[in-house]
Amino acid sequence: MSALSNDPARCEVMNLGYGPQGHGPYLVRQEGYEPGSSTFKPQRFVLQKDGRWLLNLAFVMLPEAEQEKQLFHHLTDVLLFLDGLSDKPVQADAKLPPGTNADEIMAHFEQCARRILRGMRTCTVTPARG
Repeated sequence: MSALSNDPARCEVMNLGYGPQGHGPYLVRQEGYEPGSSTFKPQRFVLQKDGRWLLNLAFVMLPEAEQEKQLFHHLTDVLLFLDGLSDKPVQADAKLPPGTNADEIMAHFEQCARRILRGMRTCTVTPARG
């Protein structure tokens, strides 16, 4: 497993499929370890619109409105954003919110998954660049 990268070829674009005609919104994710990590533990990260990679489990702890703000509504926006990010240093946050416990995280994860699945018709995951 490799360190997180801003290389579009390493990213997966997930079509959540509950937008018009099943197109969008889109979530960008990647599996890897935080650059500079001493454990090299692979984890799943979600790309935020500020260019920072956030640990997937920390993402589900965000309020629903903040999660929605991080989604891309057009595939073109995803590709342009990734192109602009490719030459920048990786910014990653692999920490969980302070004071959280496993039960709380799982409750938020399940709530987020149910919300997404409720509106989803189909979900496809493809590399950003093939």
